[in-house]
Amino acid sequence: MIIEVAPGIKFIRAQSAGFPYCHCLLIDSDIRAVIDTGAGEKAFAPIEPSRVDIVINTHYHRDHTNGNHLFEQARVLVHPFEYPPLVDEEARRYYAGISRLDHAGDGKDGYLTRARKSKSIPPRKFKVDGFVKDGEVIDFGHTKVTVLHTPGHTPGHLAFYFEREGIVFGSDIDLIPFGPWYGDYLSNLEDFEASIRRIIDLKPKIYCCSHRKPIRENIEERLLSYLGKIAEAEERIKQHLKEPVTLDELVGRNIFYKNYDFAYNGFWERNMIEKHLERMVRREEVVMVDEDRYMLRG
Repeated sequence: MIIEVAPGIKFIRAQSAGFPYCHCLLIDSDIRAVIDTGAGEKAFAPIEPSRVDIVINTHYHRDHTNGNHLFEQARVLVHPFEYPPLVDEEARRYYAGISRLDHAGDGKDGYLTRARKSKSIPPRKFKVDGFVKDGEVIDFGHTKVTVLHTPGHTPGHLAFYFEREGIVFGSDIDLIPFGPWYGDYLSNLEDFEASIRRIIDLKPKIYCCSHRKPIRENIEERLLSYLGKIAEAEERIKQHLKEPVTLDELVGRNIFYKNYDFAYNGFWERNMIEKHLERMVRREEVVMVDEDRYMLRG
């Protein structure tokens, strides 16, 4: 399904819910552009991919890039920080933290072993033709958009501001009930929080993102609630730190995931817990009891 959110700006709903699909955006102007390519081949068929001039990937994750091959005539643009994991498999493994799996313990119920053995996120490489940067205004003809560098989810994550129309496309600042996802090794809590606040400050009239339908009401409230999920997660972690505990012992306690049906859920949970522990240690809210155990101060 294609939803026109403003003249020349069309929201392309993913053909299937969940990974590895996402909603995308078509800028149907003198220059035709697609932001992200994870909607699925059926979803893109009506827009004639061969007539698209530019693809902009908001970040390197598979659900945002898996349709790049459909746009054979298009130039592919990304933020420079997303270039390494798109063109080099070892860089992708480093960004995601997969290369750290061999050095991690296994936590509860073998969750990390499942990730080590999984082939659910296969190796892949993409072509990249150029870069976009924060604050750059791209003129497509009848439509202009400002590029926003919104790191946190990934180092080079992008959002887009259509100032005249009052529209923001926030990509994986996605307002899902789970809250912000920062399960990559190079995800960053403080950056994510700042990026959400930056979008709030723009006061969009319409907010589009990768895993929700276009939002026209209560946008600021929903973004603030989404931002608050990070603090809520930190409070849940603190409940497990009344006695000394290792990071690997925390994995599998449903701090983030209600179930671990996908092979990487335990691994991603470990990465997210680790970021909170590191931040709480910096803030002197948590202390290291010995080399690898954490406990609330006092």
